[in-house]
Amino acid sequence: MNSELKKSCNFDLSFPFHHPQSASERLAAIQTFMHQHQLSAEFLITGEAVDQLEGKVAALLGKPAAIWCPSGTMAQAIAARIYAARRNTTRLLLHPTSHLLLHEQDGYQYAHGLTADTIGQWRQPLSADMLDGNAACAFIELPQRHSGGMLPDWETLSALKQRAAELELPLHMDGARLWSCRPFFDNRRFAEITDGFQSVYVSLYKDIGAMGGALLAGESDFIHQAKTWRHRLGGLLIEPWPMICDALRLLDKRLQQMPAFVARAQQLAGLLASIDDIQVDPQPPHTNLFHVLLPCSADKAEAARDQAARDTGVWLAKRFWAYEHENQCAMEITIGEKALAIPDEQFVEAVRILAANM
Repeated sequence: MNSELKKSCNFDLSFPFHHPQSASERLAAIQTFMHQHQLSAEFLITGEAVDQLEGKVAALLGKPAAIWCPSGTMAQAIAARIYAARRNTTRLLLHPTSHLLLHEQDGYQYAHGLTADTIGQWRQPLSADMLDGNAACAFIELPQRHSGGMLPDWETLSALKQRAAELELPLHMDGARLWSCRPFFDNRRFAEITDGFQSVYVSLYKDIGAMGGALLAGESDFIHQAKTWRHRLGGLLIEPWPMICDALRLLDKRLQQMPAFVARAQQLAGLLASIDDIQVDPQPPHTNLFHVLLPCSADKAEAARDQAARDTGVWLAKRFWAYEHENQCAMEITIGEKALAIPDEQFVEAVRILAANM
């Protein structure tokens, strides 16, 4: 990545997606929040701040309890291990775009002794007929990040939940980006979306923009077991309170902003319809995330992005995913605070120049 070119751009749409803060600015904001809410430093993930965060997210997701973890990778591994032990099988059902398959160095296998069967197609959500009852659990990602933020329609999701219940198959939601799903589901509450899932993981740094961390929510006995596994896996941090308080100060704000982020994603995606040789997927976007499919290698796309940045001052994306085909990649666009400010014509011109230089 051409970091100097990126720094010179007027608009940077890559991660982090919200208005950036320096380290000192972020720490000052956390300090102010803690003073305003009479919070103090906490140790070993106990205290008022973590209780507030876990309780707040558990209530949002309609689950009796939740546990903070330092990473989503740990949170999801904990869920998988609990279900594997309960059902006496190592087999997980995963979509081919699952984070466990693409971004964790096969930790489910090497660190946890689990196995995976892939079900479904890359750019399609899972459906009820793809499930079977001979697994520890099925991981359902809402939305599917590597499918361009795609979601199943409500009928498909409801049927999937019903079939899992008939099979007595636990459903675990990879809800890393769940926060952006409500508009697609007619603004149903998060608790209604997650109903039928035995456990849910949500990220605190992706769309929320906090320093880090994740929440795993579920039944009380499940969370009790999860606390044991968090300790076993090295997640009992001494002083994680800066991350926890950062999430507390940002969560409500980002949830209020999310409908505008989704609407802006749909608006920007619609403006790209006139550009040849590219395809927006899905169109219109289901969430604040969408993919621009490009008929070239990731290396060529990166070079074309750099040219667009030189010509327009817009840095479109950090990564170009090239998992599906040798000569096709996906430019991932995620809408946060920064993308709300970019002029329509400048965004379209940057994509147009990128397309012309592939």
